[in-house]
Amino acid sequence: MIAVAIGAVCFAAAFVLPANAADPATPDWPCIWRKVIALDAVTIWDGPDIAGGADWMKDDQVRDLSKSLIIRRFKIEEAEAAIKKFAEAQPADVRDKKLLELFTGILSRTNDERKVVLGGIERFHKRQLARAKEIEKEGVVLPRDGQSLPTDPMAATEIDKLSDEEEKYKWEIRVFQERQQNIPVACEIPQLMDERAGALARAIRAEMKS
Repeated sequence: MIAVAIGAVCFAAAFVLPANAADPATPDWPCIWRKVIALDAVTIWDGPDIAGGADWMKDDQVRDLSKSLIIRRFKIEEAEAAIKKFAEAQPADVRDKKLLELFTGILSRTNDERKVVLGGIERFHKRQLARAKEIEKEGVVLPRDGQSLPTDPMAATEIDKLSDEEEKYKWEIRVFQERQQNIPVACEIPQLMDERAGALARAIRAEMKS
């Protein structure tokens, strides 16, 4: 009889289920935390209304600095020093306004980057869902001798005993699993971006006079 590789199919299906699958509003979102499209200023900022910083793109220095500050490889200590240097270089009568523009630029750029990251996570998850279905179909038609195909790592001697179809199926599952392990790592990126934006907001606020 030809048996379905039940263990492998269950393995594939389990790995693509979204961690927060209970939220019907975001069926393509695989992360534990709820999907939030944009970071709201009020969650990290207790300063003046950001409407006052709407002209941030008109200032070359603000535009360039805000772009650099959101880069995560730029250490937060260095970012804080850059913010302090920027603040001290501003005339007293416009210091707070320029700092507000800097925060507004950082928030805008962070949200732009977040959208790219969120979209990438969803696209990757969709591809994994589609691949899981393909693997399941392959498992259904794969000829077996009454045994399910194992999903644990196999010794070379065991691999030698597999048919070409079984070996291909085995490695497809392994590749699928390795790729799936990237999702939790990717899910951390928007949170890290939000944390950085919050740290930058606090550094900017500390340099404001009012």
